[in-house]
Amino acid sequence: MIALNMGSPLPPPIAEAQFYHWFWILGVLTLAVTTVAVVRRLRRHLESDVDTAFPSAYYGLLRGLGALWLLDGLLQAQPLMITRFIGGFLAPLIQGQPAFLRSLIDVGIRVWGINPVVWNECSTWIQIAIGFFLLFGSAPWRRFGLWLSVIWSVVVWVGGEAMGSLFNGGSWLDGSPGSALLYLLLAVLLLQPPAFWRSSRVTKTVSYSMAGLWGLSAFLQAWPASGFWQGQTLSSYVFSMADMPQPSFISSPMYAWAAQLGSHPARWNAGLVILFALLAALWIVRPRSVVTWWITALVTLSTWWFGQDFGVLGGMGTDPNSGVVVLLVLGTYAQMIALPVLGHAVWPRLFAKERVRS
Repeated sequence: MIALNMGSPLPPPIAEAQFYHWFWILGVLTLAVTTVAVVRRLRRHLESDVDTAFPSAYYGLLRGLGALWLLDGLLQAQPLMITRFIGGFLAPLIQGQPAFLRSLIDVGIRVWGINPVVWNECSTWIQIAIGFFLLFGSAPWRRFGLWLSVIWSVVVWVGGEAMGSLFNGGSWLDGSPGSALLYLLLAVLLLQPPAFWRSSRVTKTVSYSMAGLWGLSAFLQAWPASGFWQGQTLSSYVFSMADMPQPSFISSPMYAWAAQLGSHPARWNAGLVILFALLAALWIVRPRSVVTWWITALVTLSTWWFGQDFGVLGGMGTDPNSGVVVLLVLGTYAQMIALPVLGHAVWPRLFAKERVRS
């Protein structure tokens, strides 16, 4: 067994060897414990009892959040995270941030730098544990996983996302206000009691949250200090995403769009501000309309690709970014209000309010 070095950083090959040595040991133990727990639950026929407490949309959202945390944990286990996480990910977050946030991130960098192998192992398995609790745990363990999700989301949002770059020219195109903040809000929503989930309050909460998200996105995109109205701010960011190691069919459209952003920055930024503001307005006045749902889904999917670059590519992605979280919420919302987003029933009701499900 290799002794963990609690002092200076280790050479990359040794650091990776130590990390994966413990990763596979903990992985086997986790798989064994999870298998035993699932088998015991099946033997006691607990699944049928649990599934009646909340509507089915609740469990879909719960499993979706669990799958995202599990994916985030696996992304944290990438080799570059072990050897370059401070210099390639944490250190650049400090640039341009207000003093209080720089201090918080600097504390995180100093603590992480004591032993990157140990802290990366901890971060990896905290996120994997949350995913397993939400996906496979019984009701008490799921609730524990949701509270752990709340706590860890705050840590990641502050120390790993610099509060979604809200104070440093953030944009929905790069994931602001931060996927960790969205994880936090989902966990808080999932912690609400069954009575809340079986009332109209849950759909109102989602629609108001959607309006707030897109309204904030419009504000961030329009903020003059962010520099989106002139120069190469937007195009440079999209070019940098397109340059990440990835298939050409993903990057080629991004290169083309980046060129357009560089040629007409004010025009494109005005279009984005109007589009985000329109979405905010639609979620206020027509939250149950199929049009609202489809426009939101198409805008989210497009920006998840052409701005956020799906979040997981290049070897340094820590999560699939904010777009996939919104898509998950949209799917849950459509299920909760029985929105006919597919099929022939969509078209006759395109411009009408959907009837509230009783």
